[in-house]
Amino acid sequence: MRIHLGLTGLALWLMASGLTACTAQTSVSAGQLIVPTSTSTLPPAATNTPAVVVQRIDTRTPSITPLPTNTATAQPIANEEPVQQNPAVVLTPIPIGPPAPDGVARTADVPILMYHYISASPSASDRIRYGLSVPPEMFEAQLKLLQDNGFTAITLRELYEYLAIGTALPDKPIVLTFDDGYIDNYTNAFPLLQKYSMLGTFFVLTGPADDGEPTYLSWDMIQEMNNAGMDIQLHSRDHLDMRNRPRDWLVFQIIGGRQSIEGHTGKPVIFMAYPSGKYDAGVQSFLRDTNFWAAVTTAPGSRHVLQDALSWDRVRVSGQLRLQDFAKLLGITTAAQRTAPRPTATPTATLQRNKPIDPQTLTSTPLSTRMPPTATPTGPRPPSDGTTYPPRTPISSPLQTPTPAQSPLTTPKP
Repeated sequence: MRIHLGLTGLALWLMASGLTACTAQTSVSAGQLIVPTSTSTLPPAATNTPAVVVQRIDTRTPSITPLPTNTATAQPIANEEPVQQNPAVVLTPIPIGPPAPDGVARTADVPILMYHYISASPSASDRIRYGLSVPPEMFEAQLKLLQDNGFTAITLRELYEYLAIGTALPDKPIVLTFDDGYIDNYTNAFPLLQKYSMLGTFFVLTGPADDGEPTYLSWDMIQEMNNAGMDIQLHSRDHLDMRNRPRDWLVFQIIGGRQSIEGHTGKPVIFMAYPSGKYDAGVQSFLRDTNFWAAVTTAPGSRHVLQDALSWDRVRVSGQLRLQDFAKLLGITTAAQRTAPRPTATPTATLQRNKPIDPQTLTSTPLSTRMPPTATPTGPRPPSDGTTYPPRTPISSPLQTPTPAQSPLTTPKP
């Protein structure tokens, strides 16, 4: 029994010792395990990883959000401007139709003089320029001859209204036209027209004015001449042959040019001179459909009827035409030249060739009167047959002034 107990106690002692040892070993192992545990928790204390992820998300989110916002706000602004500048909106001309004819057939013997350059030709070897150039001194002599013999410069509109509805004309009407719009029309012709109280009709090319070509009239010059009472009409945009052209081409050359002039002058363009006098039925039909009243050619003649309004003839004035020959063209006899009255007013301004003159420095009669010195101040002289007519209507009264929206300041592109 004692042995048994001894063995049992021994076993119990050994077990207690083992437990103690295990406890000690366990405590050591636990102590050792604490270090790896803290070490293993430190790497995840790369709990920096979620922080990095959050930072990336935050960084991308603000950068993505503004982009669509900026794009959305920029597009409406970009889309508004082209709509305002779209030339297609203003390609339709202002509907200013000619007066309805009263049914009376009339004929007008009114010379429509055709000038080009009012300057001396730079070289006699240039046959085209030489023939188209009238020196300023010759041009002034012609104007003086017209004034001395009682001629009154009128507009093409006045001629048309006489043929259509019988509006009265002065006793000796004449139309002075200038083709192409060369700069000497401003520097030389314009001051002389003012000096002799004559009105000129200028068929200008709008392309050179748009492009600022130095040998042609600028828009500032055109505006000044218009404001002084000159009549600005169309010669097309680029002086090209208009025959056998599609409608879109005619719109660009004719309607585009018309709207450029209207935008700068504020007055309707209802007359045209065919470039080089070339036209066909298609051009005439286009002009008729777009409310042009009449057009002039380069064919010689001075008798006009309403049915030929889109092909009126003209009288070419060349640089080689002597003054006596110029007088014969107009039916002025030598005796009439000797007995013609002389103008009493003498302008104080001195004309210098190829230098612009401020119209305000001239002391001649305003263009609004436009009657020769022998005419009565109360109105036009009655015809020689004793027939009386109502007073002439002011030139601008029946015409509507185009608005800026209808008339761009530059020629629209096709």
